[in-house]
Amino acid sequence: MRRRTHEANNQRRPNARRTNNSYNERPSGSIPAASIWLPLLTQRLGIKTKRQQEVFLVACLAILLSVWFLTPFSDYCTKLILWTVPVQSDVTLGREALTSLEHKYPPVADRWGVKNIGLELVKSSIMSDSTNKNDLFDNIQQYKWDFGVVHAPQLVNAFALPGGIVRVTDALLKNLALTNDELAALIGHEMGHVLHRHSQKRAVKNRLLSTIWEAFVYEDNDGYDESFGEAVAEGLWKSASYLGELSFSRTDEYQADDAAWDLLASTYSFGRSSARQYHPKSVRRLLRKLWEYQGGTGSTSWESTHPGTKDRIGALEEKW
Repeated sequence: MRRRTHEANNQRRPNARRTNNSYNERPSGSIPAASIWLPLLTQRLGIKTKRQQEVFLVACLAILLSVWFLTPFSDYCTKLILWTVPVQSDVTLGREALTSLEHKYPPVADRWGVKNIGLELVKSSIMSDSTNKNDLFDNIQQYKWDFGVVHAPQLVNAFALPGGIVRVTDALLKNLALTNDELAALIGHEMGHVLHRHSQKRAVKNRLLSTIWEAFVYEDNDGYDESFGEAVAEGLWKSASYLGELSFSRTDEYQADDAAWDLLASTYSFGRSSARQYHPKSVRRLLRKLWEYQGGTGSTSWESTHPGTKDRIGALEEKW
């Protein structure tokens, strides 16, 4: 009896060894299929039937989507990714995006002083009192600021491209008849989008997982080992053609309004007098003029990319 049992054990051992070998032959680093790990996970959680597993998966997906869309989690992830991308990459990306933008909306002569006002705001933000300077302006000199006007007869809008490029449509300038202070508020607002890197954030957030994956596996065979941030930047070049027409979120707009206020306030810096001073309250006047031009409906091209004009006016009235 013992001999028979011993022989039976010997017959079973090779089979067991083959099973172990087949498991060990799986490529290193491979991830077990869902058909393997899902039953194990649900079994540990006391989920037994297939119907319960389906309910579990739907619940997990609902939680993930809620966290993604209803909390700042996705913004934190996007901000962390862009933190690895050098500003110089923004400049290169912006020039690429400008080529596409000006192919659609060609540049025209700047009869409104957009360039001069923009450069004055850059200069005043650099020279402003350090005790009152917005931290956002610390690296403003790293950008290649470029201000101008483009021809778009039916488009009342302005564009903020990565790296310091700001373009205003001639239709906006003709139809709104802005004062110098209001034009400074408009330019300051677009500069705020640039400094907060809102275009890149929207592009990354729209395809976050693929951006991360592509950055990790990126290889262009140029003999240079790109950092993660540089790989993200090169991936963003794919979206350069439409960066100028991405819609900003309401949070983006509030941040750009705050930046515009601080940029205009920098022209009133302590201990010095700017060649030209622009009152910060012009930001609110600009938004009112835009809202009136829209007929109080928020249905224009400006509102399509810069949402929440009416609410932002209220926020400025409460804050200042």
